[in-house]
Parts: sequence; C-alpha cells; structure tokens
Amino acid sequence: MQPSSTSASGFTLTELLTTLAIAGLLAALGMPALGSLVSRVTDTRAATAITGSLHQARAAAVVRGTRVLLCPSRDRVHCRAGDDWQHGWIIGIDTDADGQPDAGAPLIAAQAALHAGTRVITSRGRGQIVFHPNGSAAGSNARFTICRLHTRMATAVVVANSGRVRLAGARPDQLQACLTGGQ
Repeated sequence: MQPSSTSASGFTLTELLTTLAIAGLLAALGMPALGSLVSRVTDTRAATAITGSLHQARAAAVVRGTRVLLCPSRDRVHCRAGDDWQHGWIIGIDTDADGQPDAGAPLIAAQAALHAGTRVITSRGRGQIVFHPNGSAAGSNARFTICRLHTRMATAVVVANSGRVRLAGARPDQLQACLTGGQ
C-alpha cells in the first residue's frame, strides 16, 4: 500500500497578516476621500433643494399672477426674520406685501430642516425672496451660501433680479461668513 500524499491548502499566517495590513492601509487612505464625498453630496442636496424651491416660487408667481415669497421658517407656517435658512423655509402667496404668507391661503410648499451640520445663509438684508407676477425677484441679487460646518467647502446659489437662478462658487469671505453664521 502506498502512503497517500495530501497537501494542505490555505493561507499562511504571514500571508493573512500581510493582506490585512494592506487592506487596513487602503481603508485608512480612503476614509478622508469618503468624508469629502459625503460633504459634497450633502451640499449638493441642499443646493438642489434651494434651487428647486426658488424655481417653484418663481413659477407660482408667474402662473398665479401674484406676489410669492420664499422665506426661512422653523414652524412651516410663518416667516422668520434672519439670514439663516438651514432650519427650513416656506413658499407662500403674499398679496398684501406684509412679508408673511396670506392668512387663510394654503402654503405652496414647505421645506424641512436640512441635514445637521449644514448651514445656509443669504446675503445680508435678503431674509426673503419675493417673486413678482413677471418672474422678477424684488431687491438686489441674492446669494445663498451653503457650507458644512466641519469642512472648508461651500457652494452658492445666486438669484438675479430678473429671477434667474444659477449655481456659483463661494468666495473665501463668503465661506468664512457661512462658517461663522453671518455675512
């Protein structure tokens, strides 16, 4: 009878430890990039929400032939004074130009608070955006600056007097103002 020769298959301890070390190194190198990606996605979602609300408010003003305002709101009913929008906002008809949605009229839309750690501020003095029946936005150009509090990145949404909405980069001074809570 011949002795059977069997060989063991598998990994040696050295091979396993080397593989784990390489996987750990790759994970450590990839984590900052993943955090940066998550921040960019969160900023993009906030910019998309603001842009969509601006387009919706402008379209409502044109279609309904009346003043429509977009303003920050914590309770989703009343406009709140201030330049910070991260707690949410509302769109409503404001025929009496008192800076609040008309009593008894249903709101056009309401946006809930943004992701924690996201800040959105507008240009000083632009606590509301009012669209007229011709689609124009009252006042001077408005800039929404969107930033994540733990990063050094920001993006901006700009509303021209004509009512045109566009994305733009944020200047260093706008980023700093966003991070500190005011422009």
